[in-house]
Amino acid sequence: MNDLTDGPSAELSASSAHGQAPDNSLRGLCVLVVDDKSFVRTMTGRVLRKIGIENIVYATNGREAVNYMRRGEQRVDVIFCDLMMPDMDGVEVIRHAADLPYKPSFVFISGETAALLGTAVDMGRARGLPVLGAIEKPVSVASARSVLAAYGKAEKSDAAPRAVSLTVADLVRALDRDEIILHYQPKVNLRRRAVEGFETLARWQHPEYGLVPPGQFITLAEEGGVIEPLTDRVLAIALKQCALWNKVGLVTKLSVNLSAHLLVDLRMPDRIAKEVAQHGVDPKQMILEITETGVFRDTADTLDILARLHMKGFTLSIDDFGTGYSSMEQLRRVPFAELKIDKAFVTGAIQNAKSRAILQSSANLGKRLGLSVVAEGAETQEDWDMLSDLDCDVVQGYFVSRPMSVDVVNGWAQNWAATH
Repeated sequence: MNDLTDGPSAELSASSAHGQAPDNSLRGLCVLVVDDKSFVRTMTGRVLRKIGIENIVYATNGREAVNYMRRGEQRVDVIFCDLMMPDMDGVEVIRHAADLPYKPSFVFISGETAALLGTAVDMGRARGLPVLGAIEKPVSVASARSVLAAYGKAEKSDAAPRAVSLTVADLVRALDRDEIILHYQPKVNLRRRAVEGFETLARWQHPEYGLVPPGQFITLAEEGGVIEPLTDRVLAIALKQCALWNKVGLVTKLSVNLSAHLLVDLRMPDRIAKEVAQHGVDPKQMILEITETGVFRDTADTLDILARLHMKGFTLSIDDFGTGYSSMEQLRRVPFAELKIDKAFVTGAIQNAKSRAILQSSANLGKRLGLSVVAEGAETQEDWDMLSDLDCDVVQGYFVSRPMSVDVVNGWAQNWAATH
């Protein structure tokens, strides 16, 4: 078996017929195996061929791997990378790979602790790289199949969004031109498997850039003083849609995000209540999600606003729970009815003991406080089963459905009810 210093392996064109049940969908991938131990490279290559990978190249250390990718002889789709290597270790490979003109997916292989592997996964994702997961040595057919099954999904979900140039003036024009639309992501009860409601997610239908996700304009709105009219527009669209669904028998709940920047306007509870009444919607159908990291900007006024929203019948939800620093204080002070566990602690929790411990503790805390516990980021059947075992109430994530446009919600809801 040759390494990169001698060019790609002579076995690249060899048939994988000697493997067991190769996956034809993996056949076109180029996989780079990086490990300083010849035995590990050999065994990993054999496993990959067994599952259908034909195009495999090898590197004895991180420097060889980085140099190969920079030369651009062929695009590397997936890297199976050891962490502990001389000359250039796997952590450095991550750093250099993030600067490539394309983003290869990573699988980390190591004999180190699960905690270190988990750190490597988080670091790779923080650098904008699609990370499929981590495998403790030795690599097996089952473990390789498992991580590569996520390849297409990771390409779509982990890839950095296309950079766009947007200004506050652009956003103001977008509001004037009705370019802000909503997509809806279902929230499903784990025990009854019934649809509990939908989270409303703002999208900007930009005439030049197409559909722009909220991550690229919410901060712009907050910093540019446009978050109030933007939220008003989102709420108006959500209420109008909720009223229409009520008329056709789809009586459901809608979750709307409230920026912490709005929790200083003492008029807001009355203004929202008035608009809800004008649309003929029951306030109990509206869940107002407040991100944990931004609740207390002005403690007295914020508590005033949240208390009055609660008194007017709205459900208050603490969003992205676990990502801030004052979680317990906020739960003590604010009349929350729902606790949403951030997806960072759900996705991959089956393999990450620390994430699972945080997830379980958060769910237990929510239950003890009498809150409805919602877990975001469920992507697999395994995630669903784990959350059910942890006694979460509601699940939200790609395993149930991606956010969808309004025109397909009715059909999706009917299909879900018929099949679950």
